[in-house]
Amino acid sequence: MSKSYPCPECGAQKMALTVENCTLEDGLVVKRLQHLKCKACDSRFFDDDAMHRIQDERTKRAVAHTA
Repeated sequence: MSKSYPCPECGAQKMALTVENCTLEDGLVVKRLQHLKCKACDSRFFDDDAMHRIQDERTKRAVAHTA
């Protein structure tokens, strides 16, 4: 089992490294994205690698919509 960390949003000791398909606020879905997620309040936090993957997926979507 992975180590839990305190959540900056709710303070619960339930932040854990998670890999899941993420649907972002703009509707973009990033499959199998590794990030920290609070099991108490569902807040998500993305490191640099996750942010690069999100940006890559946004770029792919933009190119697909202009083609």
